[in-house]
Amino acid sequence: MNRRGVNGVFFLKVIWFVVPVTLFLCTVSCQRSADFLQATSTTYRHDLEIGVSANDLLTSSKYKSLAVEIQYLSPDLMPDSSIYGHLKTFLEQRLNKPEGITVVSRQIHPSTLTFGIDQIKSIEETSRTEFTQGSRLAVYILYLNGYYMPDSLVLGAAYRNTSIVVFGRSINDNALGDSLKKLSFDATVIEHEFGHLLGLVGQATPTTTDHKDAVNGHHCTNENCLMFYSFLDSYDSAQYAGGLSSVPVMDSACIADLRANGGR
Repeated sequence: MNRRGVNGVFFLKVIWFVVPVTLFLCTVSCQRSADFLQATSTTYRHDLEIGVSANDLLTSSKYKSLAVEIQYLSPDLMPDSSIYGHLKTFLEQRLNKPEGITVVSRQIHPSTLTFGIDQIKSIEETSRTEFTQGSRLAVYILYLNGYYMPDSLVLGAAYRNTSIVVFGRSINDNALGDSLKKLSFDATVIEHEFGHLLGLVGQATPTTTDHKDAVNGHHCTNENCLMFYSFLDSYDSAQYAGGLSSVPVMDSACIADLRANGGR
């Protein structure tokens, strides 16, 4: 279920399957916070509300390329490399970036944390290395090896205008050891949350038709659309047998909205 939470954050949850909460308690180093603060104050604001950068992401008027930085904490809980290509294709289909889209990843080693939103922001501020410069826009995706502290059913969240977090432990639990199912979950969560960065549904990117889910916030009413509010898991692994081909796509209404805001 993906609904607006505290501070305008959108959370994607899986429904049906309940797992225990694991808390990680410690502190984070502030070694790189100066880099984040300097970039945010001098080149581009990466600390704004979700959707603020939608037009910058969709069009080429200011930013002609995009760098997506994926950071993960544990090799045993990280996206499969095929996710990067799938994400790149997804973005190329919707964004106007004539100078290209790149997806890079690396492992980071912050101290163990309780993964609440404030701690997640701290990890980004101490670890992020890709920032918007010149005509290249940058997005940050943090893939954690734990759960969201208040709710272990949360799979991911968009939490800033260029920032996404994915809770790898929750995805792993719900995949139930099925590698193809995990592949589908990972890609769906990342691309759904990216849809929120693009201002869907009816946030910074206005709707061109009536398809906004009035009950569940900025989501699509079409249950087969990538931007539907919940991740429906019926325990049936057969529905994920196609792996990445099982990932839902945006429906025509969401695509029309993106095109009206300068996308493809």
